Amino acid sequence: MRRKLLDANDIKISFRTQESQATAVSGISFHINEGETVGIVGESGCGKSITSLSIMRLLPASPYCEVEGSIHFEENNILDLPESEMRNIRGNRISMIFQDPLTSLNPVFTIGKQINEALLLHRKVSRAQANALTMEMLRKVGISRPESIVKEYPYQLSGGMRQRIMIAMALICKPKLLIADEPTTALDVTIQSQILDLIRELKEETGTSILLITHDLGVVAEMCERILVMYAGQVVEETDVVSLFVDPKHPYTVGLLQSVPQMDKKVSRLKSIPGQVPPLSQMPKGCRFAPRCSEAMEKCITHNPELVTIKVGHACRCWLYEKGGEINEPRDHIGSPKPEEVL
Repeated sequence: MRRKLLDANDIKISFRTQESQATAVSGISFHINEGETVGIVGESGCGKSITSLSIMRLLPASPYCEVEGSIHFEENNILDLPESEMRNIRGNRISMIFQDPLTSLNPVFTIGKQINEALLLHRKVSRAQANALTMEMLRKVGISRPESIVKEYPYQLSGGMRQRIMIAMALICKPKLLIADEPTTALDVTIQSQILDLIRELKEETGTSILLITHDLGVVAEMCERILVMYAGQVVEETDVVSLFVDPKHPYTVGLLQSVPQMDKKVSRLKSIPGQVPPLSQMPKGCRFAPRCSEAMEKCITHNPELVTIKVGHACRCWLYEKGGEINEPRDHIGSPKPEEVL
């Protein structure tokens, strides 16, 4: 049985203005095991990226942003660590591939200098050793001419090249956990496939755990073992990747799957989920998906359901699976799928 690497419990992220307070993430809990790839999927604005930023402690430290709960990584609660200790973890034991490499890379520093920075800070190597390790990593991520690339600036590279540079920066210190936030956004299909293959190969080589944030269910099917489906700041379904596609439970998950085009079916128009994600300051009183749900009942409008286990390894936040007014097994009974069940 694989050991838990990261365990997030009851994470709540709120933003406060002079007029009101908005809760972007409402008490989500999840874990990532060693060597496991976990995916978070959902529409834009559901809280995926902000959850990853809370793990990295990259949300602004101010009275207007509050993060509650606990995020345990290797026995330490990340949220309680002083910034000096967090700097030793960030970019070293936990790394992140950001959504847009062009805005994430510094435009005034060369590629080589930006990759070397992590090595010089965390590995305490000489500059010559850092240069050699940088060249080696660039070759691993498929850069054919690393000697010239290290002297170039981000604007001189294509989107696919910049994404490979981001992956090299994230993996240069061999982290225990890699957070990939939409790593294939704005890339064409061919480059997307190459990037996913690269991440998979490096994971198998280093044993790194991955938290993959995406809205692309095709990427989920190809990369992940276990999935969290998020809607309006809450986890509405959690299961292994096979069950997500074969036996989805939550109406929102069903709607997402129905909106994906299928090669073996000809349709004049793809299905879509009516309505929009509610604003953070105007969340419904009951189930947050109820205004858009074709299965909504009166109880859905007035009471928000809990995330409960409906079968082994499968949890859902929906009144359709209520049993006699009582919830099913506690969420803690959810386990990770065995590797042979996913392949």
